[in-house]
Amino acid sequence: GLDMAIFSANRAVEAIALVTNDTDCIPAMKHARRSGIQVVLIELPNCKPTPDLLAHSDFRRKIAWPVP
Repeated sequence: GLDMAIFSANRAVEAIALVTNDTDCIPAMKHARRSGIQVVLIELPNCKPTPDLLAHSDFRRKIAWPVP
């Protein structure tokens, strides 16, 4: 969360890819989006993201893990 806030404040990135199911990240996600940073939530197999995380992300990307 702290890294997301720093990157957002410095406009160091255009997008942040986040692999988590921890809703403690929501305040940092909100800050990033308010700063114009796109937040991409990465979804791993057998791990459904919470509706709250989905609501505060711009995109959702499902990936296969481990890669065959």
